[in-house]
Amino acid sequence: MISPRPPEETGAFFNRPTVRDLIANVLMLLFFYVNYYLIIPRIYFRKKYLNYFIVVTISFVLIIVLPSLLTGEDFTANTRGPSPASQMMQGGMPRKPQSPFIMEVRHHIYLFCVVILFSILLQVNRRFHQSERDKTEAELANLKAQIHPHFLFNTLNSIYALSVTGSEKAPDSIVKLSEFMRYLLKDAKENQVLLSKELDYISNYLDLQSSRLRDSVRINYELSGSPGQSKVAPLLLFAFIENAFKHGVNPEEDSQIDIRISMSESAVELLVRNNKVVINNMENSLGIGVSNSQDRLTRLYPEKHKLAIESMPDYFLVSLSLELT
Repeated sequence: MISPRPPEETGAFFNRPTVRDLIANVLMLLFFYVNYYLIIPRIYFRKKYLNYFIVVTISFVLIIVLPSLLTGEDFTANTRGPSPASQMMQGGMPRKPQSPFIMEVRHHIYLFCVVILFSILLQVNRRFHQSERDKTEAELANLKAQIHPHFLFNTLNSIYALSVTGSEKAPDSIVKLSEFMRYLLKDAKENQVLLSKELDYISNYLDLQSSRLRDSVRINYELSGSPGQSKVAPLLLFAFIENAFKHGVNPEEDSQIDIRISMSESAVELLVRNNKVVINNMENSLGIGVSNSQDRLTRLYPEKHKLAIESMPDYFLVSLSLELT
């Protein structure tokens, strides 16, 4: 943008030095993108440092030589420096004139170093964030994998119990199980699902548990508000409800589970309360599903959720407030 010659001179913006610098800058910009997208990932990150040095050196020479060749400038000729007499009058020693090639090297070497360092820094930063995202996705996939077998185990036990007693609800439970499998294999693979699907999933699960447990547990389920098109991480709400049935129900004694879900345009609130019961001579506690859900909340909804878990003498209380997208 800045011409090396005074603007009043004819052809100030189309003289040879300006065109040469323009070509050099375009080549420098081209090298930046090639270095960023190809050379660094394929050579530098593979620890082929000697090869990387050779490629960078060749690129730098081309950036210096090509503009001079394309503009017809003789980069091997010496430039006219100050005369020896003028240098002696200024108290200096006569200096040997430098060639345009040496002057071009001095002119572009700083910019070239900045381009290399900046492109490496950007790639390292991009690679770091990509590795963090991959790590998060892998950990979330592991959390989901831990939830699925646990849920299927409980569901199959429920169907088995209905089949043993000859209940007419066994076929309907099998249909519900197929819907669960469809949800797990198709929708639960996504990072987010419609809140309405998660609620349907919870409703089917409650119907199945109600049929299996019959009068041994009283289920109070309240649903208020409309899910609309809001989305939520799959199995996130369900894990707290499943945990209440796993650790809050003893078929040999009366139990009660209270579930309340309220929704607004941008948030959902979940309240789950279950009695403390003794199962196999051991008092219940929070399970792996809740622990996994806590990890998922921390990773997927940082500073967008409030989770409170209270362990009272007679019951557990889980309260979750979640901002939705």
